[in-house]
Amino acid sequence: MITSMTGQGRSVELIKPEGLRLTVEVRSLNHRYLDVSVKLPDQLVGYEEEIKQKVKDQVNRGSVSIAVHLEESNGKHLVLNPEILDNFLTLLEELRKRVAVSRELSPEFLLRLPGLIKEEPIEIDTAKLWTQTKKLVSRALSDLIKMRCAEGRNLERDLRARLKIVSKNLADVKRRVPERMGEKRKKLKELMAELEQEVDHNRFLQEVLYFSERFDIHEECVRLENHISLFRETLREPCSNGRRLHFTLQEILKETNTIGAKANDTKMTHAVIAIKEEVEKMREQVQNVE
Repeated sequence: MITSMTGQGRSVELIKPEGLRLTVEVRSLNHRYLDVSVKLPDQLVGYEEEIKQKVKDQVNRGSVSIAVHLEESNGKHLVLNPEILDNFLTLLEELRKRVAVSRELSPEFLLRLPGLIKEEPIEIDTAKLWTQTKKLVSRALSDLIKMRCAEGRNLERDLRARLKIVSKNLADVKRRVPERMGEKRKKLKELMAELEQEVDHNRFLQEVLYFSERFDIHEECVRLENHISLFRETLREPCSNGRRLHFTLQEILKETNTIGAKANDTKMTHAVIAIKEEVEKMREQVQNVE
C-alpha cells in the first residue's frame, strides 16, 4: 500500500475558563526526505522538538509544516490603565486650581483618553496549554495521515492502470520479434532473387545471424518484465516506498530506450513510444509517493 506525501489536517478546541481558541493546522507536500517546520505561540516555544518528534513517529517523507494558533475567542481582553487615569486626575486638579472646571466627568469622556484602556494577554498555565496542544496535534496528524492514505489509494489505482498499458505494449513488442525475423529472411531471399544470383546458404545464414544478434532484444524484454514485477510487488508492500518506485521506473525507462534503439521496426517503435509516455506519467505521480 502506498501513501501520498500531500495532505492536510486541522483541529480546534476552546480552552475554558480562559476563553481561548487553540487551533493546530498541519500541511504536507512532497520532498526527497522528511523536513518538519513548526510555528508556535510564545507560550509554547519550548515544545518545538517534541512536536517534531510526534511528526517523525508517523511520517517518513515529505515537507510537513505545523502551525499552532492561540486566539481569544471572545475578542480582545481589555483592562484599565490606572497609571494613565491617575496622571489625568492629577493634571485635572491642577487645572481646577487655575480655572473653573466642572467636577463631573462622563464615562464617554474618560474612554476617549489615549491609553486609558489597554489590551492585556490572558494568563494561562503553560502545562495546561501544552496538554491541550498535544491532543490537538495528534488529531491534526491523524487527519493528515487519513488524507495521505486516501490520496495514496488514488495514486495506486492510476499507477496500476498505467502499468497494465506498459505490459500490454511490451507483449506487443515480444509478439512482433518473430514476425520481424521472418520478414527479414523473406527480404533477403527477394534481394538475392532480384540480383539473379544463386543463394549462398552459408552467406544467407550469416546475414540472418548478424541481424538476429544486432537486433536481439530478448534480454531487455526479460529485464523489463522483471522491473514491472518489482514495481507491482512494491505497490503491494505494507509500507509505502516511493524511492524504490522511482528507481524502478528509471530502470524501466532505461530498458525501454534500449529496445527502442534496437527495434529498427515501425510497429515496435510505436509500442516503445506508448510505453515511454506511460512511464513519464508514472514518474510524475511517483514524485508524490511517500
